[in-house]
Amino acid sequence: MKLLYVTTHQIHNLTPLFRALAKMKEIKFKTIYWVNISKNHHDPGFNKIIDFEVDPLSGHDYHCLFNNEKNIYDWSFIFKLKVIPRLIKQILTEKFDVVVFHSYTIPHIFGAIAAKIIGKKTVIRNISYNLGKRNLIKKVFRSFLYKFSNIFFDKYWTIHELNESFYLNFNVKKKNMYLIDHCQGEYKSMIEENPSLILNKNDFCSKYDLPTNKKFILFAGRFIERKNPKILIESFLKANLSDDWFLIMIGNGKFEMDLKSFAKNNNLKNIKFFDFQGQKKIMSFFKNSEFLVVPSQLGDTHGNIAAEAIQFGCALILSNMVGLHPECIKEEVGLVFDIDKKDQLTSHLELLCSNKNILKKFQINAFEYGKKKTPEYSAELIVNSLLKK
Repeated sequence: MKLLYVTTHQIHNLTPLFRALAKMKEIKFKTIYWVNISKNHHDPGFNKIIDFEVDPLSGHDYHCLFNNEKNIYDWSFIFKLKVIPRLIKQILTEKFDVVVFHSYTIPHIFGAIAAKIIGKKTVIRNISYNLGKRNLIKKVFRSFLYKFSNIFFDKYWTIHELNESFYLNFNVKKKNMYLIDHCQGEYKSMIEENPSLILNKNDFCSKYDLPTNKKFILFAGRFIERKNPKILIESFLKANLSDDWFLIMIGNGKFEMDLKSFAKNNNLKNIKFFDFQGQKKIMSFFKNSEFLVVPSQLGDTHGNIAAEAIQFGCALILSNMVGLHPECIKEEVGLVFDIDKKDQLTSHLELLCSNKNILKKFQINAFEYGKKKTPEYSAELIVNSLLKK
């Protein structure tokens, strides 16, 4: 069986999955990208050129519809119109059995129609959810677009409970859905190839100039409104915590200077800011932190950083706007707070920082649940879903 996977560009959390699929004996795998984006690209959220430390094109067969490298994304409607004929041509040219389209977008709908015309199986993987308030016009348009598009898809890959509810909202039958965990990182293989990437606490604290007598709370993400980092600093300041606890803030973005000024003006000593860290560096932050906080307001349809952190036994505190929050509760890997109730985050910080037994239970469960967030696990689920009659 030959599987095609169509996506817009080289996405750092898809690359490990593509490499894992390329190794599966049961299938032949190839990716079709709209564009070839350089490894180190400008991320508008981080407001800088970043390097995820993942080679985006090695280890799997691929074709780029537009092969010139772009440092800044061009997702304009005009550009999408240019993608459509090239994608259709590639779909009609390739020899394959099943094609997966990553997200509902106009070119992918045309691609799915072309695939169905030539009698091929089609799959959609869209990582949306139904949380938060949406613009009414956009909501009506998307409802029409998705319901129309679903005529041309045979299977639907979900990533969590809220994603399944999203599909159900657009008349998709549950029997056609398959849970494919959204994998994050190639940490297992990275560590096997180079165990020194994981620093013990003394070496970690020495390298990053952190106190060895503290326990670390971690935030990692863009310093933008949607990621809501300030609420964590405010809650850390307000919480009744012992001096043992220290807050690490990893990221860059629009509010970087505001956050640093807020911490300084409030004489917050137990905090340190770091620039964006690639996957090889951030492993030691996960390993040496007690828990990760993801306080996003909206748009974290999965919670990628949470899926990475639990692989190292890092417990979680998530807002109820993070896609993984039902699994966080179900799998008992952490706590969830209501984004409209700031005091809940403060009380959750106090609970995890004061109750060793609860924290330890969450960390053990997180490590076990994290085994489902590896590319190898996701690749097996994909092959099983394809071979299932």
